[in-house]
Amino acid sequence: MTIHSEQELEAVLARPSARDVAAFKELAGDIIILGVAGKMGPSLARRARRASDEAGASRRIIGVARFSEAGVREQLERDGIETIAADLLDGESLSKLPDAPNVVFMAGRKFGSTGSEELTWAMNTYLPALVAERYRDAKIVAFSSGNIYPFTPIATGGPTETHPPAPVGEYAQSVLGRERMFQYCSKRFGTGAQSGSTL
Repeated sequence: MTIHSEQELEAVLARPSARDVAAFKELAGDIIILGVAGKMGPSLARRARRASDEAGASRRIIGVARFSEAGVREQLERDGIETIAADLLDGESLSKLPDAPNVVFMAGRKFGSTGSEELTWAMNTYLPALVAERYRDAKIVAFSSGNIYPFTPIATGGPTETHPPAPVGEYAQSVLGRERMFQYCSKRFGTGAQSGSTL
């Protein structure tokens, strides 16, 4: 398949597979996507909306973000995703978000850590703990990053999930912190949390 434009790429990324539709027939309840306005969030939200519709399921797909990039919120709403503008680091805003039995955590600070490392750690490590407590009764899927693994020679094929973490730099370290916070809170609250490396 040859992709000729961003629009074509988005159409492919947002197209649910037969397995997606089957999974959405079995899934119970609404889905809330935290950090929906990032690099992968809009595609995932659209795919979830379409898979749910094709499955004949009546559920809300809710996307939460600051929506600092113009047009993203409006595009999502046109595609049937409910949106909520919120600063997730604000405790009051987080507490007012709707309950949902299924949470996809995609919020985070990915680049530009230099000079404001504390914000990177707050977003990538402190916020996951807040979210895991707020949604302690939900199933949580949290995205990670291959950056938590050590540098490896290209000839070896790169690291796998069997490699012990060895993050380099503030971003990678804080992302490993994200995983550890979700693991801790999952054990503490008995949350159905799943955490793993980026797919």
